[in-house]
Amino acid sequence: MKRNILLILALAMAALPVGAAAQVISFDNLEASLLDMKAAGAPAAALPAPVPAPAAVPAALPAAPAAERDWLVLVFINGRNNLARAGIMDTNEMEMVGSTDKVAVTVELGLLQDRGTSSRIYIQKDTTAGAANKMGAIVSPAIPVPGADMGSWKHFADFAKWSYRRYPAKNVLAILWNHGSGRVDIGGADNTGSELGIAYDDLTRNFIRNKQIALALKDIEGSIGKKVSVYASDACLMQMASVIYEIKDNADFIVGAEEIVPGAGFPYDTILAELTANPGTDPEALSKMIVDKFHAFYSGTGNNTTLSAVRSSKVEGFAAVVNDWVKAAATPANRKIVLEAEENALAFEEGYNGNDTTGNARSKDLYDFVDLVNQKANKASKLYAKGEALKKYIEGTLVIANKTTEPGSGYEKAKGVAVYFPKMIYDSSYDENIFSRDSLWDDYLKWKLDPSYKIR
Repeated sequence: MKRNILLILALAMAALPVGAAAQVISFDNLEASLLDMKAAGAPAAALPAPVPAPAAVPAALPAAPAAERDWLVLVFINGRNNLARAGIMDTNEMEMVGSTDKVAVTVELGLLQDRGTSSRIYIQKDTTAGAANKMGAIVSPAIPVPGADMGSWKHFADFAKWSYRRYPAKNVLAILWNHGSGRVDIGGADNTGSELGIAYDDLTRNFIRNKQIALALKDIEGSIGKKVSVYASDACLMQMASVIYEIKDNADFIVGAEEIVPGAGFPYDTILAELTANPGTDPEALSKMIVDKFHAFYSGTGNNTTLSAVRSSKVEGFAAVVNDWVKAAATPANRKIVLEAEENALAFEEGYNGNDTTGNARSKDLYDFVDLVNQKANKASKLYAKGEALKKYIEGTLVIANKTTEPGSGYEKAKGVAVYFPKMIYDSSYDENIFSRDSLWDDYLKWKLDPSYKIR
């Protein structure tokens, strides 16, 4: 589910079905959107119906049980854009399973038509007739949240802290749901920077920058007394080296996609069904299970997808291995083979490999790029040795789970971590990432664009 930069077009299409996640939504995408929603299980008759609102607010939400649960799953669904229908679908998917005495599931749901008042929902199993209708009414108890900015990291943190106060648990899975811009400078409402981000609210015109994900997770940790066990982006293009490095200290495991995530997003029904059946699942196993369920859901749909999970404790060491490779690679003698490898490396945003624009930027799989370099490198060279070390670190140490679709599409080359790869123009906003501070990847990019640039 990817950032739609054309706000006016998004608003005009808000009442239409949503499924295909493209940088700029056009009427050409509508058929693909319908197909995505059908693949997610929505009955054809339900697709053109108006977006339903959450159920009437009860007098009070259910009280938390005395015992601490094993898991709290909290999902911040920002549907205040062209993804409103997908937000309804995913909330209904969660209601197909519901919370248990071992697993609590909460959602903050913001929609375009809510006029600034979102809903905080304690997900209960929907036992009504037609409960499997993913475009049906949401029946779980909810409370209104007036003045909710779904593009605010502070509001996301407040929702998480609210959820934990009511439903404390040994482990926390926190999911940010919306469009994602893991590498494109799109600015923001408060004009404080040009960082990349997630959770775009077309009412407030605000969004959560990558560094603000870290601020939110740190704030949550300070309140609940422990790190979020698993952080996941149910959004496009977020499993970037720069993103995982930004939040490495604030969650034990990080789940995300190198590629576009189709509009149906995560398969919440199958994920929750397995977790509630096995509430003792540990954070690493849950991270792997999310990857497995995502892969199973999209296999055979024709969507080219990626999803991976990384171990946060190994992210800092990753920067050191990248630096070793850059020092070996960025030399005049190697310039030809690294530029050829870049051009042929697996590109994301549905294979986008064109020129840099305000709406598009290139990101590619780091492992595949280095592997292509090594196919041409002298096997006795330092370049080859450092490349093999980087590949081994990615696949054997950093990434604990990685699956792709479709077979034969070339996506098998994706190994779980993407990097920014400008073709002609380096976006200076990339310098604001901590990864740029601690690694030489930004220096490599500047060198490949300007051979006179000196690696620091």
